[in-house]
Amino acid sequence: MDEESRLLTVKETCKYLRISPPTLYRMLERHELIPVKIGKHTLFEKKDLDRYIDAAKGPLDKAPQHAAKKPKKKRKSKPLPDRLF
Repeated sequence: MDEESRLLTVKETCKYLRISPPTLYRMLERHELIPVKIGKHTLFEKKDLDRYIDAAKGPLDKAPQHAAKKPKKKRKSKPLPDRLF
């Protein structure tokens, strides 16, 4: 991939985002990315991909919550019958 490339192909976009083509197509269906259509070619602007990556990070002022998870509630098991028959 040429560092000067402004537009990336589907294959290059997948490699850049480290995703599979089906994932990219799902993103397109959800309108998460907007492609550039030139003739039969579907291309993506690198700056749009960078913007998408930055947005996926979330706000910088919120630190990740790494607090201990709450313990799962134990399910009460039903007592076994005295006789199975």
